[in-house]
Amino acid sequence: MLDQGQIRTDASSETETYELVVVGAGIAGLNALSAASEYLPKGARVLLVDQKDAPGGMWNTAYDYVRLHQPHPMFTVGDMEWNWRKPRNYLAARDEVQNHLSSSLTPIGAKVALETEFMQTVARCVEIETGQGPMAEIAFHPNGEPGTSKTVLTKRAIHASGLNYALAQPLAFSSKSVVSIIPQDLRMTLNMHPGAAVVVVGGGKTGMDSVLATLAADPSRRISLIQGRGTNFLNRTKYLPTGMKRWTSGELVSRLFRDLALNFDGDNEDNTLAHVRKNHSTDAGTDNGVFLYGLQSEEELAKIMAGLTETFADYLVDVADTPEGPQMTMRSGANSVVPEGSIFVNCTGSFFRDEAVQDPMPILSPNNCVLGINPRDGFHFLTSVVGFFATHLLYRDQLCGRGFYTLDHEALFRKNRNAWVGASAAQAYMNQVIAVQTLPFMLLDRCGLDLDRWYPLPRRMAGLMRMKASATRDIAHCRRTLDRVAGRFGVHAGPLG
Repeated sequence: MLDQGQIRTDASSETETYELVVVGAGIAGLNALSAASEYLPKGARVLLVDQKDAPGGMWNTAYDYVRLHQPHPMFTVGDMEWNWRKPRNYLAARDEVQNHLSSSLTPIGAKVALETEFMQTVARCVEIETGQGPMAEIAFHPNGEPGTSKTVLTKRAIHASGLNYALAQPLAFSSKSVVSIIPQDLRMTLNMHPGAAVVVVGGGKTGMDSVLATLAADPSRRISLIQGRGTNFLNRTKYLPTGMKRWTSGELVSRLFRDLALNFDGDNEDNTLAHVRKNHSTDAGTDNGVFLYGLQSEEELAKIMAGLTETFADYLVDVADTPEGPQMTMRSGANSVVPEGSIFVNCTGSFFRDEAVQDPMPILSPNNCVLGINPRDGFHFLTSVVGFFATHLLYRDQLCGRGFYTLDHEALFRKNRNAWVGASAAQAYMNQVIAVQTLPFMLLDRCGLDLDRWYPLPRRMAGLMRMKASATRDIAHCRRTLDRVAGRFGVHAGPLG
C-alpha cells in the first residue's frame, strides 16, 4: 500500500534531490509536468516515475480499437499540437494517442533536465521536515522487486495517480459452450471464431466501441447488447459541430456544464439525468438510466442501432448449458438462449472496479510540498484538467483560499452514480468559474483540453463574458448543492484548504 499521508522528520545528506518529482506519466501527470516546467528554473532537475514501460498511462493497455470521445486537438498536454494533418474532428486511436502523449516529453525536456524511471512502483510519497525545511520524500522500486528500493527528496512532488483504473477480467460462466473475453482480445477472437455470435455486456463507451469494432470486422454477425439501465451519451453532432456550424450552431461545452450544474440541487439527481437525456443526449426518446460524460455522434448511434440483433435492458448473472443450448440468466429472472460458441465481451467498465476504495490522499500536504491528483480529494472529475489547472494554481500560489471545492468522487460514485453526475458537474463548473476569475486569459487559452476551443475565438469570448456576468449567483448555487451532497451522502465536498 502506498504510504502517502505521513509527515515525518528524516533526511540523509546523501539522498538525491530534485526540484520536482512527478509520479504518474498518464495524461494527468504529463499535464502537471508540462505546467510545472513553466515555473521551474531553466535546467531544473526533474524526475518522472511511472509503473508502466512508457508514457501514456491507460493508453498503453487499452483495447486497440478504442478511440477518443472528443476531437483529437482537445486531448493533449498543455497546448501541444498534434504533429500531423488530420481533419479537426478525427477521433484518434489508442496507439496514436499514446504516441502523442509520449512525444510531449521532448518539449518538456527542452525546458528542464528531465529524468525518467519507468517500470517502477512508488511505495511512499510523503512530506517530511529536513534541515532545509519541508520537502517531499519519494521511495520507489522496480515492479515486483520491493527489496530494491530507491529514495529521493524533492522540493515539490505531484502524485498523479489519476482514477482507480484496472483492466477488466473475462466474465466467469457455468457454461463450457461459450467464449468469454475482454475487449483487448476482441479482434483476435473474432478472427479465430468467424461467424460466431457476439454478446456485448455493458452499454457504456467500451460497449459501443465493441459493437462498432465487431460490425467493422463483419457486418453480418449476430450482435446482442446487454446494457443494464442503458447509458446516455452527450450528442457530439450537436455540441461539437463541423464546418460553418462551428460559427452558427452548437453550444459551448462550458454552457452545457452550467446547465447541468444549475439543474442539480443536491436532491434531484434522477430528474437531472432525465434533463440530460431529453436535452443533451443522442437518444432522447429512451429511458436510459446512466450518464458518465461519454460523447457519441448521431451517426455512431445509427450504426449501432442498425447493427444490433437484440438488446437487453437487464444485467447478466450467468450463462449455463441446457438441452436447448447455452442459456443466459438475467438479474430480473428472465432467460434467453444464445448460439453455441457465442463470444461474450466484458465491457462493464474499468474505473472503480475494485471492491476496495482507493486510499484517501489530500490534494495538498500541509506545507504544499505534495500535490495529489486523485479521485478521493478531487479538484475535477477529469484528472487531466486537474493536472493542468491545479499545477498552475499551485505554482502561482492561488490554489488555496480562492473558494475552489474538492470532492470525494470515488466515494460518491460508489454510493449514487446519478448524484455523482450532478455533483461533479456542479464542482467542475464552479471551479472553472473561479479559475476564470483567478487566472489570466492568456493562460486559460493555453489549456488544450478545453472543449470550448472547438469554437472560434469570438464565440468563446462571448461565452466568457456570460460566465463572468452570472458568476456570483452560479457559484453560490454550486456551493449549496455540494454542501447538500456532502451532508446527504456523508462524503467529502468542501473548500480546498
